[in-house]
Amino acid sequence: MTRVELPQDLVSPDLSGAGSIFANRSFVSLWTAQVLSQLASNMVLAGLMAIVVGTTGSNTANAVLILTFLFPAVAFSAIAGVIVERADAKLIMFGSNVLRAVGTVAFIFVGANVLLIYVINLLIATVTAFFAPAELTSIPRIVDRRHLMAANSVFVLTVNATFAIGFGFLGPLMLTTVGPVAIYVVVAVMFGLAALAILAIPGVPAGVKTAPGAAVAGRALTALLEELREGFAFVRRTPRIAWSLTYLGIASSLIGVMGALGPGFATQILRLRAEDFFFIMGPAGLGAVTGILFLNGYGRSIPRRLLIDSGLVAMGITLIAIAAVKPVSVLVSPAVRPLQSNLPELLSPFVSLIAVVVVIAVSAGVEYAFVAIPSQTALQEELPGDVRGRIFGILNTLLSVASFLPVLLAPAAADIVNIIFPGVAGIPVVMALLGGLTLWAGIASWKRNRRSGLHTDKPQAPASEPRERASASDAE
Repeated sequence: MTRVELPQDLVSPDLSGAGSIFANRSFVSLWTAQVLSQLASNMVLAGLMAIVVGTTGSNTANAVLILTFLFPAVAFSAIAGVIVERADAKLIMFGSNVLRAVGTVAFIFVGANVLLIYVINLLIATVTAFFAPAELTSIPRIVDRRHLMAANSVFVLTVNATFAIGFGFLGPLMLTTVGPVAIYVVVAVMFGLAALAILAIPGVPAGVKTAPGAAVAGRALTALLEELREGFAFVRRTPRIAWSLTYLGIASSLIGVMGALGPGFATQILRLRAEDFFFIMGPAGLGAVTGILFLNGYGRSIPRRLLIDSGLVAMGITLIAIAAVKPVSVLVSPAVRPLQSNLPELLSPFVSLIAVVVVIAVSAGVEYAFVAIPSQTALQEELPGDVRGRIFGILNTLLSVASFLPVLLAPAAADIVNIIFPGVAGIPVVMALLGGLTLWAGIASWKRNRRSGLHTDKPQAPASEPRERASASDAE
């Protein structure tokens, strides 16, 4: 689960110029490294999640593992930015992939020791925190300006596709068929190949000549704290930005919670092994890619707030459906069982509990795209140009920090329900609660935006205009 801050000039996925950028050999090499490294990261995350849940039986332990992936990207973002500015980004990407390959091999020797898994994973995620900004810095150096939009669109689409394939399918499938050691070996080889692909791109010279000493790093941390305060102040006085950030936070948190609860859902509800949680996350990732492609082709003609509100309402219904799938299946199983027995062998799986979950998970992925992509677009278009780069990076940091709490609390709440009420599955209870809250928030947002005229093509006032000229929604 690699955390990536989207490029500042990316408005929406636009693949119209993809053919031109794939004629650029340097970009192909960089993209190959991205595909390999992100597939590897997501595959090993899927394997580690299954091992942690299988060893501990705890949803909370799985949530802590996810946080070890996410935390370094926020904690070390300032230092990583300083170093990337003062070093060759090519060397940083090459060294990061080599170190990640070595760290992955270390998993072979720790087995199911959860504490050591946390430590090694935290170190690998810290290295990844330096790879991501170096990669983003390299794109404008090797791609012509007129092709930047297509390059960034391919970048974003690859992030979602590799998550769906690596985290949702390849990782759990390999864990099931060949075991964790084979996953570690394959992932280490993929990181090694990504490092070799980096060697084919030209050097990315440093933008700042001074060495990144301790004083420079200290000033970067001080500047980060100052910019965080500035980001909070900007959000408080710009309600439209606050709303877009809220939508993004809800969507990101819900996807994180689904990932944290996925292995437990597979074992407790579907009665599968923990590694079979790809029945949930794989279809969800596929749905997200499908949603992005739909928005790329048809989303420009639909008002953004209408897309967001539709996605929120549908996501709330979907979470409730996931929570209700087990009790409903118990109620209807006497009627369905004769149907399954009379169907041909190839068709009977399509009316099973797992098939229902797969369909719901695909819907959840599409709904996530409907909320996240328009919200991201609104942020980028509504931020004033003179502060867009600075504020956008801070908003991404705030968003990541805000997402930590639900990812940790939801699995912990499920474990507490399991302890206090034996025989009651905590995961459906938590999902039903989250679904109800999301549905309520979606309905409230729908009413508010429709009343403000934001479900039509009515233009919105730029965020830089005076307060009295903003839309009616801002006055609320």
